[in-house]
Amino acid sequence: RTMEEVFAIKVKKAGGIFADVKNEHRTSVSVAGEPNSKTALLNELKGCFTDMFATVVKYDYLKKKIKLPLERNSYNLLLHTLVAFDRENERELIENELVMRDGIALDGVFYFKLGELRARWDEIAELAMANASYLIDEDTLNELIRFLISAVNPKIMRLEVSQQDNRYNVSAHLPESEFEYNIIGTEQLLLYLIDIAPLELKLHGNFTDKRLYDKLIHIFDAKRADNCEANNRR
Repeated sequence: RTMEEVFAIKVKKAGGIFADVKNEHRTSVSVAGEPNSKTALLNELKGCFTDMFATVVKYDYLKKKIKLPLERNSYNLLLHTLVAFDRENERELIENELVMRDGIALDGVFYFKLGELRARWDEIAELAMANASYLIDEDTLNELIRFLISAVNPKIMRLEVSQQDNRYNVSAHLPESEFEYNIIGTEQLLLYLIDIAPLELKLHGNFTDKRLYDKLIHIFDAKRADNCEANNRR
């Protein structure tokens, strides 16, 4: 979904109406609602803007700054991990600087209010580029990703993963609920796990992608179930 579509969903959820106009360089968004829904509407929008800066904008910013001779999947994995790293502190910084008022220019907020945030991202990019020769090695890259994930607050304590044909089944048992769904593709599974950053990861059954299996063990410290193994096929 585009950011405009996400904004529209959030506005509707809060009982407001949404319209956007695009030209070659800018997108203008108008939001309106009943007086009694103003607080809820502003809170939804502030949360949406915060998420946008902390994820989409950070990813694009680092992608422009970090140029490494990595294969696409490894490069995306690194960027995704750097986006997740320190996300709680960055969200707090954004929320403190993001004052909701009529006529907000989000690019102005980014360039004039979020200088500290950009400085942090510049430092991350500089460190990555300075250590480019080490990150080319997959084992070293996995160790860095493991270290970065250790500093990410988990969204869930324990996850279980198994492979079913070309899909990966992810499930969890929460105190008051359970969930289970399938993820297609090894890259999508790894990106999901980085975002969730589970404290405990348990593997069940056979995994046909040995490289993925090794990453689950070395990056996420996954624990093998009794019948869990990896075939030698990549």
